[in-house]
Amino acid sequence: MKKAIVFGSYLPSLINFRKNLLIDLIDLNYEVVALAPGEDKEVEKQLSEIKVKFIKVPLARTGFNPWRDMKCYNFLKKLFKRIKPDVLITYTIKPNIYGTWAATSISSCKTIAWITGLGYIGMEKKKCAQKFIRAIILTLYRRAFRRLNFIAFQNPDDERFFDHYRLLNQNTNRTITSGSGIDLDLFYKVPPVLNPVTFLLVARLIAAKGVKIYIDAAVRIKKKYPTAQFRLIGMLDKGNPDAIKENEIRQLHDAGVIFYCGFQKDIRTELARSSVFVLPSYYREGTPRTILEALAMGKPVITTDNPGCRETTVDSLNGFLIPVKNTDKLVEALEKFITNPELIKKMGTESYGLAVRKYDVHKVNSHLFKFANIT
Repeated sequence: MKKAIVFGSYLPSLINFRKNLLIDLIDLNYEVVALAPGEDKEVEKQLSEIKVKFIKVPLARTGFNPWRDMKCYNFLKKLFKRIKPDVLITYTIKPNIYGTWAATSISSCKTIAWITGLGYIGMEKKKCAQKFIRAIILTLYRRAFRRLNFIAFQNPDDERFFDHYRLLNQNTNRTITSGSGIDLDLFYKVPPVLNPVTFLLVARLIAAKGVKIYIDAAVRIKKKYPTAQFRLIGMLDKGNPDAIKENEIRQLHDAGVIFYCGFQKDIRTELARSSVFVLPSYYREGTPRTILEALAMGKPVITTDNPGCRETTVDSLNGFLIPVKNTDKLVEALEKFITNPELIKKMGTESYGLAVRKYDVHKVNSHLFKFANIT
């Protein structure tokens, strides 16, 4: 029986973001193994229920420790020699690097590195230590991708970045997918919410995701339109120098500027009660999953003219594109929906149509399989 391995850096993502990919591989008669660091009994149970075997990998999601990371590389190399996969699909930085590097010894394996955003390496670095770490990551990419079969990007900006830094060899086949896709059965179209006009941001609570800009815009809008609502969902990222402080969020919540919903595993209820989805990110996204979920549920989008984000929104059709780090333009876009609420219904319909045409997860997976000739 043919064997496929899917390798990511965050265990819950295998169910939250890759479940359909795993199932579609099984439907092609592959025996599927999922790799990730960490433990989560509920996720492992769900993987078992769809007939996917899980193997824990000794990988640290963050930081670069040469000794620890080489231990992971050696673990993967031995694992791949034992399993002898026909297909390996990796996503996120460390799996892309160490997974593809370890797989070079398996000549029969088709290896696909899926670039789901540049994150850290795509952002401007000012400190020497940051520049040094970035240089190490780029060097590792070049080494790992020396014999890479296939690479899939989620936006053309990331492809240009890889070309600029010469991270690929000329024999690597490449394509661009419409993000990771969205399950239109799980995220389904809901009626528009016109009163009160309610805005929603879902993101990790760091400045680069546009959280501070969203908050500043909410403060200004609430003074003029006190009935407008601003809701916020996201995980606090303590220890990250770019993190929004918990006491700041709590104070704004208590003052009625925003309604902080904390971290939520399932955001469908909050999306359903919102009018407009907002993501003023200047982080180097691949294609933001949260925006795809909003599109699928028929929500207009306000986001930035930023890599990954700009692909999801046609300005003035299904939402508005604004410049990065521009609170004034965000306020203008928010106000358009408040003063002209019929836009919520009109643009929401366009968002849903875009999700169906472009972002259906089965279409995205089919594109990836055809690209790599996975049958």
